[in-house]
Amino acid sequence: NKFEGLPREEKFVQNFMMGLLVPGQAFNPPVSESQQQQFDEMTSKLVKAAGSAAFSFSARERLQDRIAKRLDELVEAVDGDLVDADSSATLVRSLISHVISNPMNEKYRRINLSNKVIAPKVAKYPPCIAMLKAVGFAQAGSEALLLGKGKKVINIAPLVVARDAIDKWIDKSRYKVAAATRKKRDEQDRARLALENANKPVDEEPEEEEKVDPNLTKLRIRLEGKKQVHRIEASADDSLATVLSGVLPEGEDVQITCAAKRLVVKSSDKTMNKSLRDLQLFPSASLVVGSVAKSNKKDESRKTSNIAKRAAAQRAKRSGSHTMQTVGIYGKDDNLKGELVDGGGGTLYEHDVTDDEGEPPEEDIPKDEDADDEAEEIEDELEEDEEGSLEEEDEEEDEYD
Repeated sequence: NKFEGLPREEKFVQNFMMGLLVPGQAFNPPVSESQQQQFDEMTSKLVKAAGSAAFSFSARERLQDRIAKRLDELVEAVDGDLVDADSSATLVRSLISHVISNPMNEKYRRINLSNKVIAPKVAKYPPCIAMLKAVGFAQAGSEALLLGKGKKVINIAPLVVARDAIDKWIDKSRYKVAAATRKKRDEQDRARLALENANKPVDEEPEEEEKVDPNLTKLRIRLEGKKQVHRIEASADDSLATVLSGVLPEGEDVQITCAAKRLVVKSSDKTMNKSLRDLQLFPSASLVVGSVAKSNKKDESRKTSNIAKRAAAQRAKRSGSHTMQTVGIYGKDDNLKGELVDGGGGTLYEHDVTDDEGEPPEEDIPKDEDADDEAEEIEDELEEDEEGSLEEEDEEEDEYD
């Protein structure tokens, strides 16, 4: 009838458990006399443990109400301090939990009320003593509590119910306990600071407050092409020329740029004599100092490239294949009939408006040399007019900038 691991058949387990747990029930198959004596001892222990663990439903509810009431009385006993109440309830729970884990060990079933940890948190408050007595602890002298005196086996069911009731109260009050803990810690910190201030000598001189100049202006200056940044502090009423006198290269015309303030000043301009406040560089600004010759060269190259691009775009518009949208006759969203052509099957085609479609190749057309020369002269004149107009537009944009 002995087996290890998973039994071979379910009926085998049923017969074994019936013989073990039911007094007078024979094992099937039968066992030896020595095995029968061992199983009888085990049966006696199991029956005693099961009988001692009996706890009715009504008794469970009464114990839960009693524990909850004692916890409320504990909060009143500590003058509403939830931190101390939580600490005492946690210690009572630990004492009960030790007994549940070791029901056969009498060491954990005896509580010394004079212990330096138990005395200020449990023995000091009558509600804590009442909770321990409610689960079966009894007075054993003036400074001790004992559970199950003279018994080898105790009923742990009341202990489990009481522990669960305390856990429920702690979980319900954890937010209030956390807030009370922070409040108590703040009060302790304030009391400690007040004590430290009271112990400070009276003749201690107060710290001097740092004076701040209301006109202080901080400038960050960087020379173009270099990474080094010069940090200069000056008054808001100082002129820009005075501030940059030690930074600007001697004998060279430079340009000072402040992108954040949209400021561009040349060293030869009269604007250099204005104050930092007038130039809106107060209280701080970042400046870049560059060469005027390089700046002009960049502007010219940019202007030349812009003119060339615009002229090329206009020449491209007059040649090649275009649609009514690209030449500006129709807008993309005009929804006009001439914009797209239905090719059938849900396919739409753009309407091509170029005039060279279907024309014969150039080699088949007789050439008129006089007409060609006249066309080239007209085209040159148009290009000159276009370049002139583009230059005027760029000059107007520069003046606007």
